[in-house]
Amino acid sequence: SRAEIIVYEKSVVGYVSYMSSYMYFDKDGIIVESASKKLPGIPWITGLKFGHIVLYQKLPVESDRIFEEILNLTQILSIYGLSVDKIHSIGDATLYMGDIEVILGNSAGLNGKIAELGDMLPQLEGKSGTLYLDTYDETKTNPMYTFKPRG
Repeated sequence: SRAEIIVYEKSVVGYVSYMSSYMYFDKDGIIVESASKKLPGIPWITGLKFGHIVLYQKLPVESDRIFEEILNLTQILSIYGLSVDKIHSIGDATLYMGDIEVILGNSAGLNGKIAELGDMLPQLEGKSGTLYLDTYDETKTNPMYTFKPRG
């Protein structure tokens, strides 16, 4: 009889900053690595309230739904090939990409919001300010979004 070994790659979805370390966690919120420097391509997740962090244990946050939301968001971003520096998430998510802040609002229509963001990014190249996608409505064929430049 042959034994089959399945190796699951623990994919890191984000990190939190904790006592001068970066704590990287997977889709279930398990802390899989602690590092003193940022790993490229992984978003910093802010806005989470947590107590004491222990390596290889779950990040102690109020609700596990937070991890589902973060995973969902990071998966949609990667489908569109978008990389973000920071995701601020308590209920309503805000993305940070360079000098652009993107207000996503609630998780309704997230796919459409990220698709719009992908389409608009070329025009935002080199700009700094806030893009409001929280008004996204999938029934509107020619939507308008507010971009407030900074400075």
